[in-house]
Amino acid sequence: MLTIQELKFETTTMLVLNGRLDGQTGPSLDEVIPDAGLVVLDLSELSYVSSAGLRSILQALKKTKSAGGSLRLCSIQPTVLKLLELSGFLSLVSTYPDREGALNA
Repeated sequence: MLTIQELKFETTTMLVLNGRLDGQTGPSLDEVIPDAGLVVLDLSELSYVSSAGLRSILQALKKTKSAGGSLRLCSIQPTVLKLLELSGFLSLVSTYPDREGALNA
């Protein structure tokens, strides 16, 4: 199960992901990614990411870049961070230790 809380900060949308990001829950993330601006994914409550979940993050990255925006990840759980590192995602997307860093970079 995945819940997504949306927070707005002027031209920035922060999405707080809670639960598991996988093939069943990934489409719910795809639906809420805005078309423009800065998007920050707060992964502090994300406990699991599958390969399909990685694909959803990649789709979010492509969508924001094609619209002239950008995607940032913050507050990543150690197990999820390890997966992002092993899969090469850390070279594709900017990561920050906390929300403030992601919002103010």
